[in-house]
Amino acid sequence: MDNLKHLYVETDSLELKESRSTGWLRVIIGDAFNIDAREGQYKGKRKQQFFATFSIPGRDHQIHDEIKRVYNASRIRYVEEDVQSREVFEFKVSPEASDEEKKLQVTTMLGEVVASVGGSVETFDFVPTSWQRKAIEFIAQCWSEGKWTLILELAARFGKTGTYLTLFDYSDAQVMVVANYFKSVNTSFADTIVRFFRDRMRWVNIGDEDFEEQLAAALAAGYKVVVGAALHEKARLKSRIELLQSIEKRFVVVDEADFGTHTKNQIAKVEALRKDCPLILTTATNADRAAANHKIDASLSVTYFDMLVMAGAS
Repeated sequence: MDNLKHLYVETDSLELKESRSTGWLRVIIGDAFNIDAREGQYKGKRKQQFFATFSIPGRDHQIHDEIKRVYNASRIRYVEEDVQSREVFEFKVSPEASDEEKKLQVTTMLGEVVASVGGSVETFDFVPTSWQRKAIEFIAQCWSEGKWTLILELAARFGKTGTYLTLFDYSDAQVMVVANYFKSVNTSFADTIVRFFRDRMRWVNIGDEDFEEQLAAALAAGYKVVVGAALHEKARLKSRIELLQSIEKRFVVVDEADFGTHTKNQIAKVEALRKDCPLILTTATNADRAAANHKIDASLSVTYFDMLVMAGAS
């Protein structure tokens, strides 16, 4: 039996919806020996979303007391009027962020508090599939040969997000820029970081008001940083691309490269982002359209049939 207490964080869809207007996400922070069993108690009663767990040396009240310290007041506040007042807190989040990005913001802030009292974040191991390993090995081989501009046409259900996060995890890069036309496609990256990589990666949106501060703080703390760069953003985009150019150990992934980012208006931004660093164009369809305005050094295509064959072989 596990004798270690685990800290858990939960919220629900109504609180996530409310945060879109308030900029504060209400969560419950509690502890349990078995979080799966605790989560199971709510099934059929209310749709709680358990989204973060931590190992802690004592009880949850130690974390609650630490959260209430004055220096956290601008980012976290204690909800005294709630019926479960000892465990309810509100975290400052970006109102326009996706639900998964908000959960990651909460996890990051709470992780700092947990670490300050000797606790640690809990993550699951991400185990790449055979087709994901093939893509990672292809990219690594190309980079070793000086081939920096790649296009990967990967079938639906390939697991592109996990593939690129694992590549980033294995690499010596400090920053991976995930560029796309619309911000919404970044949700899967934030979700996967929460579940598998939050102990060593941070997510920052290029459109955030305090982007520069978030990026600098994460790098200074030794984290790898995934930067979500929606190319339709206009505010301060040029200066922020220039800041990213100054980071030598980085690479750029253009997600859904056949949609929006392939146009002449966006190509200049992509080229600026990848100045003096590797570029990976990735798409599930229309690879020719995605590659039309780039000089491609190498390409890889993996179909759904290929994935079935590799799954059978393994």
